[in-house]
Amino acid sequence: MVTGSCPSPRRGTDPRDRARYMAIAQDEKFVLLRGKFGKRAFLVISVCFGWYLLYVMASIFARDLMDHRLVGHINVALVFGVLQFASTFVIAWRYARYSREVLDPLTAQIVADAAERAGSATPSQTGGGR
Repeated sequence: MVTGSCPSPRRGTDPRDRARYMAIAQDEKFVLLRGKFGKRAFLVISVCFGWYLLYVMASIFARDLMDHRLVGHINVALVFGVLQFASTFVIAWRYARYSREVLDPLTAQIVADAAERAGSATPSQTGGGR
């Protein structure tokens, strides 16, 4: 049964796939990509969690501040809650932009390098000899 996707290198179904995966995983560009992704993902998660935790802690321990009315029936807690949603979208947009500008070109370069290395393989190894 053909599913149209490559088998996972972790399953060990095809030693050639595992060898290709290991070659890419040891490539210094791939290590750089994982580092850039990991650092940015950790930063984004930390900021989101910290911002949310601030909201929760303020709701628990600073009730007078959160209950302070700004305009009419709009209080600090409502504004803070709306800012939670707004900041989530801004952070997601910024991360998508970072990914598009930094991570995607590096990924494309890694894929192109891997395809170039695989170009020296026979057509039956790359699936092109059908």
